[in-house]
Amino acid sequence: MQLTLPIILVLGLLAGITPLAIDAYLPSFPSVAEDLNQDISHIQLTLSVYLFVFAIFQIFYGPLSDAIGRRKVVVTGLVIYIIGSFLCAIAGTYEWLMGGRVVQAIGGAAVAVTIPALVKDNLTTNQFAKAMSMIMLVMALAPLVAPILGGTILVVFNWHAIFVFLMLLGIVAIFLFLRTIPETLPKEKRTPLSLASSLRNYFTLTKNPIIMGYITAGALHFAGLMCFVTGASFVYIKIYGINEGLFGFLFGMNIITMMIATTINGRFVEKLGIDTLVHYAMVVLLIDVAGLIVMCFMEQPPLPAVMLGMMLFTGPIGILGSGFMGGAMRRAGSLNGSVAALAGTIRFSSGALSGVVLSMLHNGTFVPMLGIMSVCGLGTFVIYKYVKKLEQLTPISDTQ
Repeated sequence: MQLTLPIILVLGLLAGITPLAIDAYLPSFPSVAEDLNQDISHIQLTLSVYLFVFAIFQIFYGPLSDAIGRRKVVVTGLVIYIIGSFLCAIAGTYEWLMGGRVVQAIGGAAVAVTIPALVKDNLTTNQFAKAMSMIMLVMALAPLVAPILGGTILVVFNWHAIFVFLMLLGIVAIFLFLRTIPETLPKEKRTPLSLASSLRNYFTLTKNPIIMGYITAGALHFAGLMCFVTGASFVYIKIYGINEGLFGFLFGMNIITMMIATTINGRFVEKLGIDTLVHYAMVVLLIDVAGLIVMCFMEQPPLPAVMLGMMLFTGPIGILGSGFMGGAMRRAGSLNGSVAALAGTIRFSSGALSGVVLSMLHNGTFVPMLGIMSVCGLGTFVIYKYVKKLEQLTPISDTQ
């Protein structure tokens, strides 16, 4: 598959389905809580449940895409996603909204787990990192626009209309995908689908400390990111008094940072190598973690300082995400779909868990959010350094 501009744009849209499902309704958390007569911590749990279900189902879709091809899995997932969005749009109770989010997550998982495997088919690690950087650059527009768009829809209509928008976007995504993206996994390279075979593949992957190290490092950084996503509306709107419309723009500053880092990754990855860029990104993350820890002991840090801390934490995800995934797939042989599924399951489970922990530690201050992010960032750095030492002991050629 040649990564032409139309294909990159469509893959970016598909990769953006999940960020849109997560970020578009963030500004509506207080309104949804009031409308459904729930505490805001309960509404935050709808995000955590989405992430948890999203994580669990990836473990099934990975081997399925290795067995039947990428296109069938993506189309099936988009159909389920559309149905879930419709259920959320007509929700009149908290339980109905939660049910709709579960269905939406089941569909979104199929799309998310298939995209990295689809791109990695026939590419080397550095080529994969560059391709994913371009896709993530397009994808980054989703969380940049989503809170702004969600806030606008909320002001003009109501929170139900946000899910109508997501449903219509899913329909457009199916149409563009079928017209643009070919099948990338030929029949002769497919792995027969069986429960025993899938379990053996996953067991083989979990026994590899380098693969699991990269996956765990990526999961911890993502958990810190999702902690911010879950708690941002409370911290910005309730603690700092930012109105719902402006929240989207402040949240968007993090996405702009992601786009800058992702652009750097795409421009220099083939020249410097993804490992070098990941190293620099980890240095930035470690410095940021030190700043977050300091802010935890302040009565109320200035809003610009909090924003900068969030930007430096979330910004490197384009480099770290493609770097960690590429590092894991480099040693996975033909099991790219299973690696993507295992990584996605662990990553989004960690993200869901961080949201649950944040809800449990909720005390009306910014400290739980900054504290969890600090722990996740520090854990990412420690595991990354451990993996690099292991790689020095068992080097391989980067031709996969």
